[in-house]
Amino acid sequence: MLIKESRRYQSISRSFKVTVVTLLFALTVIRLSLVVYFPGLEIIPDKFFLLVILLILFYLWVQELIDFHNILEMHKDLSLVHEELKNAQIDTIAALIKTVEEKDFYTHGHSERVTKIALKIAEEMNLSEEAKSIINKAGILHDIGKIGISDAILNKKEKLTPEEWEEIKRHPANAVAILQPLKFLSSEREIILQHHERFDGKGYPRGLKGGEICLEANIIAVADTFDAMYSKRAYRDSLTKETILQELQKSRGTQHSPMVIDVFLPMLEKDPELWAK
Repeated sequence: MLIKESRRYQSISRSFKVTVVTLLFALTVIRLSLVVYFPGLEIIPDKFFLLVILLILFYLWVQELIDFHNILEMHKDLSLVHEELKNAQIDTIAALIKTVEEKDFYTHGHSERVTKIALKIAEEMNLSEEAKSIINKAGILHDIGKIGISDAILNKKEKLTPEEWEEIKRHPANAVAILQPLKFLSSEREIILQHHERFDGKGYPRGLKGGEICLEANIIAVADTFDAMYSKRAYRDSLTKETILQELQKSRGTQHSPMVIDVFLPMLEKDPELWAK
């Protein structure tokens, strides 16, 4: 509806201006004809005629300013609608993830907690608002690839078989495939694809290491690991705070980025909200 109204407005405005310019041209031709063919005849005084022309030109200039302002407003409206559509798509997928997590007591709220922790780390590292927005979306969507994995594998209490583990390791690539139609999530897709890579190069799916892994993926990986250790799972109870701190320290430079771990560990010491369940 907004686009149709925009086109209608532009059509009316353009037609009106053409009419005014045509009238201006006609008046000028008539005036020149009178000067050439009837030099002694003065139907309209020159000063009055000039004043009319100037008024018409001034009116056209004002209309151009008004039109320019209206176009800017329409552009803002279209941008807002576009942003709302993007958010609606993300919210729909997030709701799907939440529905899947609701079925499992052990992963209930996992994506939301990971996102909350990741954003706190990003804030502590003074990342830009754009980076935090990307982390927010990537955090919410990071486990969407598990939707296609059997519940029997995800909730298995016993040790996974090699085949089952390979199935689990496919979930970052599955997520990228699911999100591929949403072109505006290109940065988020790359972060999600990387969030199980390891700093020492022993992660998956591509075996990236060190600086090959983007900072945002490193942040989500640390938040993901923390929540996994602090949450009760089908195959174990939640770990103690002391054990979690020790494991995170051990992961520095092996599983996780030293820079992110060095930021996160002091946060755990001073921010009780990070431990809230």
